[in-house]
Amino acid sequence: MSKALVLCLVLLAAGATVARAQDTLCPAGLEGPDCGMCAGGTTLGDEACANLTESYSGWCYSNHTWAEGSTAKSYDCTTEARGTDYASTVTKVSAHCDAEIKKCDVHFALGDSPLTCSGLDCTFDGYAVFCGYTKCSCDAACPTVNGVSLGYMLERLTGKTNLACEEGWPEALCSFDIEGLSAASGGFQAFCKASECREW
Repeated sequence: MSKALVLCLVLLAAGATVARAQDTLCPAGLEGPDCGMCAGGTTLGDEACANLTESYSGWCYSNHTWAEGSTAKSYDCTTEARGTDYASTVTKVSAHCDAEIKKCDVHFALGDSPLTCSGLDCTFDGYAVFCGYTKCSCDAACPTVNGVSLGYMLERLTGKTNLACEEGWPEALCSFDIEGLSAASGGFQAFCKASECREW
């Protein structure tokens, strides 16, 4: 990672807050920061999937495994609980991965700066996602810290993105490794729920 990007990340992290915004009020059976996840293990979650898939056989599969027939999966995560690495610097973590277009969008905030890193050319295997290259951008105006433009640095990131989760339900410890952006080897960790709508 470039020294300039490390400096930018460190300065952003120094101003980070750990408070997570209150979840949006979602329709029954849906949850997550953008109400894009079905609520696993509930009848309401199954009913929401039946409506979304327009199929009576729709149901909510709340598991971190990319099983046969999985096409898309959403993750809602927290770094604040139970002392995960980077708990005070990386917040508001979520992801949406689509196996059909081989893409995984990872959303998170450094300090008050929300970012999206899109992993492209992805493969899906068990509890993990491996993406061949990455494009990152600020969701709003990119900050400039001590003369270092975060946007300028993000445009030059093209490394790999990996997302790997341990076994667990309803939450599991997941690692997000965005090459060239994560300050530590192995990336940052978060406890995540994961779910997708499927049909019988």
